[in-house]
Amino acid sequence: METETVRKIIADGVDHEYLHLTGDGRHFDLTIVSAAFKGLGKIQQHQMIYKVLGDLMIEDVHALNIKTFTPEAWAERS
Repeated sequence: METETVRKIIADGVDHEYLHLTGDGRHFDLTIVSAAFKGLGKIQQHQMIYKVLGDLMIEDVHALNIKTFTPEAWAERS
């Protein structure tokens, strides 16, 4: 699975201020900043990403390391 394809699916599925995805076609690292994460726990934020990827998580994406941030948490981190 092309990294750009996975990035586009996530970008189209989650409103975001920042998205960075790297990977080798099966293993991916994602950092995403979205106001949609406000009020959600980390598990719920990650579930949002998994839902967007849907069936790709079954065979195409073997591993996905997710780092999610609200805009406020991202600003505090910088």
